[in-house]
Amino acid sequence: MQVTNDLMNEHQLILKYIDLMGQYINFSRENTDKFLFLEKAEIFTGFIRNFADTFHHAKEEDILFKYMEAPGVMTHCNPLPQMLIEHDQGRQYVQSMKAAIEGNNQDILIENAGHYGQLLKEHIFKEDNILYPMAEDGITDNAKIQILDEYKEAELRLDSNAIWAEYEEKYNELQNGLNENQ
Repeated sequence: MQVTNDLMNEHQLILKYIDLMGQYINFSRENTDKFLFLEKAEIFTGFIRNFADTFHHAKEEDILFKYMEAPGVMTHCNPLPQMLIEHDQGRQYVQSMKAAIEGNNQDILIENAGHYGQLLKEHIFKEDNILYPMAEDGITDNAKIQILDEYKEAELRLDSNAIWAEYEEKYNELQNGLNENQ
């Protein structure tokens, strides 16, 4: 029984958005007279806030991490404090991105989006390859059943199907917008 599969699947959508955001950044650097990234940045920050931070972290921070803090789960080290620091760093970059959007400053937007993307790529790698295997090895089967039940409750509360559909559609919109401008 695996409790991290859904989280890793969510990571794949987050990484798709980060890669697409990188394409927008590159386009903006090559076409300094166009402000396509600035025009579409609200969609990226909305995805980060609603999908990555609210939806994904509702399961990760509020459920999985709580179970990982139980005695005996992590026997050789505890990476949770570092993961939470990185979550907060990501939130700071997103706040700076929002301020850049409001200030109509594509350069600051690009800078913070680039930092955010790099941070998240490294962060997701650590979670998928270090943290999640620790969770799978250390959490008991009974606790895993409880985790999966809590995931289901969170997904119902946050309307998982709707949020996935919304952000898959917006991803396609962003991809088409970039293709039309190249």
